[in-house]
Amino acid sequence: MDPDGVVASALEVLEVAEVAPLLAGGSHPFSAGELAFARARSDPERRLAARLAAKRAAARLLGGGVSPSDVEVSRRPGGPPHLRLSARAEARLREQGADQILVSLTHERRHAAAAVLLIRSR
Repeated sequence: MDPDGVVASALEVLEVAEVAPLLAGGSHPFSAGELAFARARSDPERRLAARLAAKRAAARLLGGGVSPSDVEVSRRPGGPPHLRLSARAEARLREQGADQILVSLTHERRHAAAAVLLIRSR
């Protein structure tokens, strides 16, 4: 752990084009809330790609059988994105020695990215 409380960090970058086949296949890691949020915007695939990047980065950091479906990216109106974790993912967060998980999302026309930090605040 570094002096700022960062236990672990991950950056995930992916092509926006990865989202369409996932949605067409019917088997995807997106929650109903994530889909509704993205579909209410003019660029849903870019928004979903950024969320997929965050879900993958978080799952990789948490390990222990945590999948992207165990992580949901949500956002309060006017607020930053945050991650909601399943019980399994929350347990893994604690096992990693962290008590918070932070996320930053970005996207452009062809690529999306997310940075995820596991933080110990005490």
